[in-house]
Amino acid sequence: MKYNFSIFFLLSLLQYPLQVLSQGCSDSGFCTMGALKPDQYYSQKLRIRVNSIELTQHIGHTKYGDIIHATFIDGNIGITGKTNLQVRLPAYTIIEGKMPTSRGWGDLFFNLSHAIVTKDKYRLSLSAGVKLYTSKADKKSDDGLPMPMYQQTSYGSNDINFGISWMSRGWLMATGYQHPLNQNRNQFSSEQWAGSSLSSVVKVYDTSNGLSRGNDVMFRLERNIRLSRTNFYAGILNLWRVTPDKVYNEAGLLSPVEGSTGLALNLLTGGGYQFNTRMGIRVLASIKLKERDANPDGLARNFIGQVAYLIKF
Repeated sequence: MKYNFSIFFLLSLLQYPLQVLSQGCSDSGFCTMGALKPDQYYSQKLRIRVNSIELTQHIGHTKYGDIIHATFIDGNIGITGKTNLQVRLPAYTIIEGKMPTSRGWGDLFFNLSHAIVTKDKYRLSLSAGVKLYTSKADKKSDDGLPMPMYQQTSYGSNDINFGISWMSRGWLMATGYQHPLNQNRNQFSSEQWAGSSLSSVVKVYDTSNGLSRGNDVMFRLERNIRLSRTNFYAGILNLWRVTPDKVYNEAGLLSPVEGSTGLALNLLTGGGYQFNTRMGIRVLASIKLKERDANPDGLARNFIGQVAYLIKF
């Protein structure tokens, strides 16, 4: 136990020197859904239906100085002892920084998970879900200029995802795939801001005009130390953009964005405390180890932190 706790403590310390250059979970949400999410509930007792509501306060920071505040609710419904439905209501999001502040609702998520193998020491689960956009990702400034994807509260695309996970009391391995189904209506390019007082600020953002996001493959590996009421975990999250993002070029043609494919590698740490059998609290922090060269989807983060309050019933 001392050895395991020392590993977790050292991984947690890595957060501080890397924070300024870090990137959190750079996907549009599927790595926190169903059998793919971190810090999952585990019990060796025979499977009972567990219903819960989780209220989460989220903060993210980008390398361009954008700060993302979001509040969202997850409902988890135990359909059977082996099958669970997770619904994430649209987050109310505020994005502020050097660009004009934007506010609005995030996307709606549904995810179904099913344990196909359940043993005393481990379980194997399948997961499938959808993300439904709540707006067209076409927010504009007060001057009517298109805003980058970093300032959009919805990603403007409907997505499907599926995956599989293996979990024991101490370990979690999960892999999944996400596929966007449509282009969004974003119209941003920095040239449109020429002559604006923010022209020097906006030029760092990748063009996202007519964005068609690429497909993602994820792999998560996590070590969890579970005590009677407390748990700690640390892990890595790999996200491969396997097909390039596409945007409209100067000729008005949809073309791939150079540098938008490849690996984004993230370190996650966190933990939880159960006040009693019904209520608990969770915390999470995510930082970057590697990022992609181009992120027209606006998903790159310097740092992600979350605090969640959980009620089981």
